[in-house]
Parts: sequence; structure tokens; C-alpha cells
Amino acid sequence: MKTVVVVGGGVAGAEVVRGLSSRLNPEKHRLILITSRPRFTFLPASLRLLASQDTAIGSVFMPYDAVFGKFPGELKVGTVTSIEENKDPTFKRGGFVVMEGDEKILYDVLVVATGSNWYGHLAFPNDEEGFKDHVKSWQKKIHDAKHIVIAGGGAVGIEMSGEIKDAYPNKHVTIVHANRLLLGDIYPDKFRENIESRIRLRGVNILFNDTIEGTPNPHAPLKTGNGVPLPCDLLLFARGGRPNTSLLKFLRPNVLSDRGYVRVKPTLQIDQHPNMFALGDIIDWPEAKQLMKISMGHTAVVIANVISYLEGKVPKKTYNKSPELLWISNGRAGGASYLGLRGHGLTFGNCFTKLVKSNDLMVAYVRKSLGLGPNYEKD
Repeated sequence: MKTVVVVGGGVAGAEVVRGLSSRLNPEKHRLILITSRPRFTFLPASLRLLASQDTAIGSVFMPYDAVFGKFPGELKVGTVTSIEENKDPTFKRGGFVVMEGDEKILYDVLVVATGSNWYGHLAFPNDEEGFKDHVKSWQKKIHDAKHIVIAGGGAVGIEMSGEIKDAYPNKHVTIVHANRLLLGDIYPDKFRENIESRIRLRGVNILFNDTIEGTPNPHAPLKTGNGVPLPCDLLLFARGGRPNTSLLKFLRPNVLSDRGYVRVKPTLQIDQHPNMFALGDIIDWPEAKQLMKISMGHTAVVIANVISYLEGKVPKKTYNKSPELLWISNGRAGGASYLGLRGHGLTFGNCFTKLVKSNDLMVAYVRKSLGLGPNYEKD
């Protein structure tokens, strides 16, 4: 019996497990999902949960009950510390996944979908009680603060400002962004300026070409890197996550870039490690990191190629590049969206963005992908 181990229970890992569960033969294959949290955590919806005390925690923290469908898969909750690859040609198995506490899990095929590590309000603890305490703590901090400064004007910073303004219209919110416009230069200026105008209309202040350096002194006024003083009761970091790839640092040949991303082939096999695959935010690929690129591109490639590898075939399905598709919510009522097609960009406003994202932050879509029903109040 061959064993497929998927490390990481976020969107990427869960979708791979769902796809493999419908195609593997339980008499020939074993499927294990290793996740550091006992429940699926949907980070894009967590901004609303932290900003609004009347948002159900079940919109972010969801059970894995149906992730394997009818396949007799195994869910293991714990932290992976390293991967031990088999170097003995007489031992015809892939190697071992090493868990915290030194437990070892045998694998033939490994899929790594560990996502990003976040700081501050998005650094949710792994245990369920700690997760709930973290939510309550940050809900209170946001409730009590009068002047909130957000470091970073990417998608997370923009959406956080909108959620705060929804819940507390009179709070003072300032975004400090290192670039000349919101988001990154991968998007056209017209779209970025459109988003800027939308959030300024909500009363959000923005400082461009500036930064927040280090940790502010709570007993002194906050100053930006350019020396601009800012009233600040609460500082939220929204600069983007760092790839959670330390479990791969011992592999040889080395598979990590200088920034910690995983080098992969177009088949999403890890470079020079053909029985290992990687997908999601951790891969070293020239594209913006976005959930829909995982769902629309990465997962299908990995699922098809894992099946090919198990069948003794050469994996041939390749990932090239997904279109630049970005939905930015501005609270529950709207936002702006961008679809890049063959060098041309289409932009959409409040109505479209509310329909596809802002209304429920795609919670219903994610629950369906996990095999769950629509009522998360019961979870």
C-alpha cells in the first residue's frame, strides 16, 4: 500500500485532499492529512471576525469532518519539524515526515501546502482554546482603540481598514504603505487609484512612500520612517506573511530560495525531489499570492500529477500562470475587482465585488470545498 501525506490543512492542502479522496483506491492507497490546528482556519474571513464582535467564529474556524469524503483518510493534528528523505536504494519508500515529539510518518508521496506565517492579529494559536482567546483579545483591542494604524497597504491592510470602518465608522484609521500606490506594481495604476478613492471615501487616511519601523513605544507618539507623527492606540501589521517552509530546510539538494520559498518545476514537483509536490503561497513562482490561483490552478496540477506518479507514470500536467484576478472587499457592501486577460485589465466595482466576495468573504465557497453545509452557526 502506498501512502500519500499532505502537510498543511489550509485551502491548498484541504483541496488536494478532497481531490485525491475521490480518485485514490482505499485498497491500494493510504491518505494522511497533517495539520497544526484541529480545525480548518480560513484566514481571509478572519479580518471581519477580529473587527466585528457579532461575527460567528464558525465563519473562520471550520471542522475537517467531511474533508476526506467517503475515503478512509487519516487526520493527524501536530507540527512537522522536518522531512527525512530515503537515501537507501534497498528501501523503496519515500521517507519519513518527522513530527514534534519525534513521531515519524512514512510517506511514498509528499505534498507540502504549509502556507504562510503571520504576525500580530493574524498569528492565530494552533490550539482551539488559544484561538478563541486570541480572537477575543484582538476584538477588544480594536473595540477599545480610537486611533488605529495599519502597516501595509496590500490586500490585507485595505480589507482590514474596510472591516474596521464597517464595525466602527467613527474610528480613525490610517494605512502606512511603502509604495507609491496601494497594492503592488503588478496591477495597473488606474485600478490601484480606484481602490484608494473608495477607502478614502470611508474616512481612511493613507500615507504613501513611508513605513513603520520596529515596534512603537507605547509611552511615546508613533513616528513613521519619514518622521511623521501619528496618533496611535493600536498598530496592526499587514505586510504579508512569510513562507512556512522550515520543515524543508534539511533537504538536499536544497529546495528553498533565499527568501524561503520552495523551488518547483512546472509540474509543481519540488526541484530534484520528484516524489514531493508543493503548492500555494510557499512556491517560488512569478505571480501574486492569491487564494483563487490555488483553487483555479495549483490543486488540479498537483492532484493529477500525484495520481500519475502513483501509477508509475511521468507527471505531465503543468502549471503556467493563472490570470491576475483580485477581489478587494471594502467592508460588506462592496470593494473593487480586477481581472487581467492577455495584457488587458477589466475592473469591477461594488456590485460585482459584493456578489463574489464582500458579502460573506467567500465562506460559503470554502465550506462547500470542504464538504460542509452552509450553516456554520452550528459548528
